[in-house]
Amino acid sequence: MIAASIASAIGAPEGAIKLILTIFIGYPLALIHRIPALYQAPPVLKHILFTLEGLTLCYYNFGVDTVHTWLNITITYLVLFFCGGSKFSVIFIFVFNTCYLILGYYSTISFQEFGISWTMPHCVLTLRLTAVAIDYYDGKKSKESEKTAVSDSALPQRPGYLEMLGHSFFFGGVLVGPQFSMKRYLKFVNGDFADKQTGLAPDSISASLKRMAGGMMYLIMFQALALYIPDDYITSQAFDNLGLMTKCALILLWGKNALHKYVGVWLIQEGSIIMTGMSYNGKENGVKKWDGCTNIKVWQLESGESFSDFIQAFNVNTNQWMAKYIYKRLRFLGSKILSQLITLFYLALWHGLQSGYYMCFFLELVETNAETQVIWVLKNYIPKTKLTDLFILRLLGRLLRKVLLMFLWSYALVSFVLLDYYKWNHVYTSVYYIGHVACILVMFGGFFLKSLSKPKREVNGIHPEKAD
Repeated sequence: MIAASIASAIGAPEGAIKLILTIFIGYPLALIHRIPALYQAPPVLKHILFTLEGLTLCYYNFGVDTVHTWLNITITYLVLFFCGGSKFSVIFIFVFNTCYLILGYYSTISFQEFGISWTMPHCVLTLRLTAVAIDYYDGKKSKESEKTAVSDSALPQRPGYLEMLGHSFFFGGVLVGPQFSMKRYLKFVNGDFADKQTGLAPDSISASLKRMAGGMMYLIMFQALALYIPDDYITSQAFDNLGLMTKCALILLWGKNALHKYVGVWLIQEGSIIMTGMSYNGKENGVKKWDGCTNIKVWQLESGESFSDFIQAFNVNTNQWMAKYIYKRLRFLGSKILSQLITLFYLALWHGLQSGYYMCFFLELVETNAETQVIWVLKNYIPKTKLTDLFILRLLGRLLRKVLLMFLWSYALVSFVLLDYYKWNHVYTSVYYIGHVACILVMFGGFFLKSLSKPKREVNGIHPEKAD
């Protein structure tokens, strides 16, 4: 097999090579769908073709396990058909698909290679089907009440079975995402993103190939650097024997390279979607934007100087999904921290059952809150002098901040990539849990300083400062 030969030649898992080959197949498929006869074909034919193509790609990677995807789509459709856009539908579809995914993780946890099994596309499907249920609920709710704000992805009508199959099996997002709403998919199928003058596929090939080239560059970098700092090195005795600062530097470099794998795959996948035209997102200063399905904001990821920058630039569509369908719908709790905690817990659960996911997203919560405290302290306790205006000091400050942020980001990735407790705990122990300790101390130090800065309460209506 081609995948086996390539895997043997470059020392990569066969499952990973099959995945990459499958993603690249999206480009010839996108070109085929740009043919006028297909691009202007009736939506029903497009749904059927996307379904057959996606089924074939899934079967190539996962064999008969592809039945799990079909089964969940069918059950979700039947619930919406018989129960409509009701709260029951939303709750049942959310719980059913999530529980099915968790059982899938449990049954395959010992057999996954490079994290690749039928649960990989199924985690993408879980969010996609849940979003359809909520969007249909929002669409129906907005019809019944004029006061209800209409969501940009709300569905005024229940999607048909072929529409749900086409949406779920679309080759541009069936395996690794990105997430895109049913509403965007239907607009694409109905020709809303076509060139206004010709009615044919928009001129998106150049933008598509640029995205693909960027993805290939990231994957080449990942494979090259992984030869020098492989995952098993940071759990080895040789790593343990190094000094603390050297270990931290290697964790930073290793973690930065670990990102290349995800960035490369998502960029290549996004390129095929751009080629179809479904990523069209209007114009800015007269220039067409193709970021409607962007999962990676490369420049922001590489140049960002805060955790907020990184989070908003990495796995964009999944983070937006979590914010839209989980975090913002927990407002009734009255606590941002609690809402954030629940959202991150679900995000970890959605990724898998291994302890590393939960530690990684716990660290995300701690690190982002620690950063918030640092920003507040610098703003309120560090006086601004002429020295702070010196270019060289500002440059050094930005460089130091960037290094610290990249280290903490990589530090969190240790548990995300290694997953098993005995592995990530080994690494964290070897550096004395430095990231945990530093962020927790900074976070509580900031809380303490904030408590000191609060004005004293008035006594009997008299402010303490005016009592004299």
